[in-house]
Amino acid sequence: DVIDQYKADRGKYPPALGDLKEAGYLKRIPVDPFTKSEATWQEILDDSDGGIVDVHSGSDLVGTDGIPYNQW
Repeated sequence: DVIDQYKADRGKYPPALGDLKEAGYLKRIPVDPFTKSEATWQEILDDSDGGIVDVHSGSDLVGTDGIPYNQW
């Protein structure tokens, strides 16, 4: 939601997750619940804009459905 709010306010996606914190959209980068680290998020980039449109877990674990958590 915060990524979308940044885009609505600024007209483009944030260049990186840390920019959301620097701009005041987040107090801190959330901890990835699977890796227990805030540094393992995988940033999903927009092909046309270049900014991040989503984040996925950096975990290499696989869900019960056979899909890795980093693809959710």
